Amino acid sequence: MKFLIMGCGRIGATVATSLWEEGHQVTVLDLDPDNFSRLPSDMRDEPGVTLVGDGTVSEDMIRAGIHGADVFVAVDLRDSRNALAAQKAKHIFHVPRVVCRIGDPSRQKMYGELGLVAVSPTDATSQMILGAVRSE
Repeated sequence: MKFLIMGCGRIGATVATSLWEEGHQVTVLDLDPDNFSRLPSDMRDEPGVTLVGDGTVSEDMIRAGIHGADVFVAVDLRDSRNALAAQKAKHIFHVPRVVCRIGDPSRQKMYGELGLVAVSPTDATSQMILGAVRSE
């Protein structure tokens, strides 16, 4: 499968690396080239895996290969950038599967109603901590 991932922070780098190790075609788009250092060196050295650009800008999305992508993952630190990029991927570029990181769990339902798979690390982490403190 072909994955386009916007954001190479800890989450984006971990997701990208796992998918790449599974043999998928992965392109990671980030504004800061230093963020690519989170990826394994052999992954970074592969042509087309990393691309400096803005995942909210159509031209950069096209340059990164949004046409033909099976999955678009938006994992920037800012919810607004993720939501904008995810909506463009879903509604303009018609990517079949779009996943969007949303830090604010109260917005998760709203983005879901827009047809996006919205994942909240805040909510997931909170549930894991609550499970840990409630167990004996």
